[in-house]
Amino acid sequence: MNRETVTAHSKNLGKDMSIRVYGESGWPIVAFPIQDAMSDCYEQFGMVDAMKDYIESGKIQLFVLDSVDAEGWSDRGGDNVLRVKVIEAFYNYVCEEVVPFVHERNSSDLRPLTMGCSLGATHALVAFLRRPDLFQGVIALSGGYDAQFFFGDWMNTTLYFNSPVHFLPNTPHDHPYIDLYNRREIVLCCGQGAWEEEGLRTEHIVDDAFRALGVDAWCDYWGNDVDHDWPWWQKQVQYFLPYVLDEAEKYHAEEVAEAAKNAPAKPVTAKKAAGTKATRTSRTKAAPAKKAEPAVKKAAPAAKAAPAAKVAPAAKAAPAAKTAEKVEPKAAPATKAEPKAAAAKPAPAKKPAPAAKAEPAKKPAAATKPAPAKKAAPAAKAEPATKPAAAAKPAAKSTAAAKAPAKKATATKPAAKKTTRTRKSAR
Repeated sequence: MNRETVTAHSKNLGKDMSIRVYGESGWPIVAFPIQDAMSDCYEQFGMVDAMKDYIESGKIQLFVLDSVDAEGWSDRGGDNVLRVKVIEAFYNYVCEEVVPFVHERNSSDLRPLTMGCSLGATHALVAFLRRPDLFQGVIALSGGYDAQFFFGDWMNTTLYFNSPVHFLPNTPHDHPYIDLYNRREIVLCCGQGAWEEEGLRTEHIVDDAFRALGVDAWCDYWGNDVDHDWPWWQKQVQYFLPYVLDEAEKYHAEEVAEAAKNAPAKPVTAKKAAGTKATRTSRTKAAPAKKAEPAVKKAAPAAKAAPAAKVAPAAKAAPAAKTAEKVEPKAAPATKAEPKAAAAKPAPAKKPAPAAKAEPAKKPAAATKPAPAKKAAPAAKAEPATKPAAAAKPAAKSTAAAKAPAKKATATKPAAKKTTRTRKSAR
C-alpha cells in the first residue's frame, strides 16, 4: 500500500499541517481524526487496516488530516470568540486548501467523500452540509452535532453554522442545497452502548431535520452493546462503505452522461467554393509609350469567389446549475446570540436539475433526551465476544430491511437487537 505524509503551510491556519495519503487512485475520501488527534490516528487505531482492501484495489484513496481541536473545540477555558475563529479557519482550510490538493493528488475531478468518528464525524458532517457542491457524501460515525456540548449556552453566528442541530432544522425548504443533498450519499450511524448518549441524542435531531426537509439520508442506530470505540467504527465503515461507493459512482455516471448530452455541438467548417483561385489585383502600371496595344484586351482576373455562408455553431446548452459559492442556510440562532451577530441571509444560488425524491414518511417520536456523553473514545477497546454478521451491500435506498445490521449476541446475555431505522421507513 502506498503511504506518504505531505506537510504544507496553511494560509488559513497560519501553521504547518500534515495530510497522510493512503493509496494511489480511486474515489477520494477526506478523513477527519478523533478529538485532538493527528493524521496518523487512522493507522494507529486500525481503521486503515479495516479499509485496506479498498485502498490496495484502487477503489479508494484515503486522505487523513491533522486536527486543531486543542485550540478550538477542546479549549473550554479559552476565549470563545477566538476558539470559534480557529474552528472556522479549519473549515476554510479544508474547503480552500485540502480539496484542491485532493483533486491534484487524485488526478481527477471526483468530489471527495468526507468521513470521521466521534468529533471527526462532527467535522465531516459540517463540511458536507455547508458545501455539498464540493463533497459527494459523508459517513459520520458516533458524532456529536451540538456545538453547545463544548460551549455551553454561549453562541454566535459563526458557531451556529458549525452546529448542525441548530442550523439544519432552520434551513428553508426551498434552499438550493436540498436538491444537492438528495444527489449525495449521507450516512450517519451511532450505537446505543457506552459513551454514545450525546451521539444518539443529536443524531435523532439531525435525522428529524432531514426528514422534515425531504432529504433522503440514512441515519442508523446500532444495538445496546455497540460502544463509542474503534472496533465498532471499523465494522461500521466496512458495512457502509460499499453502499456509499456504489451510489457515488452511479450519480457520477449520470452527471457525465448529462454533461455529454448538454455539450455544445461541434461547429461545422464551411468548405471553400470550387473554382479558379482568386488572385490579388494589383494597381496597373502605365504602359510604355512605344508599346503596341494588344489586339484583344487581357481578361480581367476572375472575381474572388464568395465563401459559403459560415455555419453558426449550435447554441451552447446551459450547463447544469452549480453552486460554486458558499451558501449558508438562513436562520437565526435558537439560543443566546450576540446582538451584532445576526445570521447573514444566504446568497441565492441556481437550483440544480436533479429530480426530486419522494417525501419520506414521518418517524416515531424522538427518544427521551439522555445524559451528556462522555469524552471521545479511549484507546482501542477489546472487541465484544461476538461479531455481527458479515457486512453485505445494502439494497437501494427505498429498501428498508436491508439496511439494518445483523442481530448480535454475547455469551453472557440474551441477544441484543440493533435498533435500526432505515431510510424512508414508516414512523
